[in-house]
Amino acid sequence: MSEFSASYHIKTSDQQKVIDLIRASNNKGYVFPESNGWVTFLIQGPAFGIRKSIVSLNPGLLVHYSYMEDHGWELIIFEKDEIVSTYKCDWTDDLIIEKDEFDLFLLRELIIQQGNTAEDIEDIEEIFDLVRFTGEEPPAYLIAKKLGLRYFEWLSSDNIGDGEHYENIVFVD
Repeated sequence: MSEFSASYHIKTSDQQKVIDLIRASNNKGYVFPESNGWVTFLIQGPAFGIRKSIVSLNPGLLVHYSYMEDHGWELIIFEKDEIVSTYKCDWTDDLIIEKDEFDLFLLRELIIQQGNTAEDIEDIEEIFDLVRFTGEEPPAYLIAKKLGLRYFEWLSSDNIGDGEHYENIVFVD
């Protein structure tokens, strides 16, 4: 069975801020505890695609992460309601990488904010290139980990069920 993951991550230590965002956007979803300065959340409904209602009320830096094991992955970063970085990679048939609005400098800064060193970001361009990438772990995982995201693997509104497998998760109704 292939992994299909899609999640949102807001740069904050305030879980309540995310709960309020979900309510204000008239959505329902799950909010994970803060970890490494990020609060991860899922919106009920179709797992893939970005909810305009969430982005329009986004209070700060928001990452939308998606990984489809047999197809590709993407990382979209918003500052409030504006896209500040986009990376999309598809390998379903041929390798197609879209990074017209890709901000490598921003990613490096976010990775360094996690306490990583210059050595930890040396291979960052290779991870997004894939042609030169030689790692064993999926590039999407490497980036998520370097950014400090804790909740991202096998995670989407399609596969969370009632959230019973996660500690301290909040359901927003």
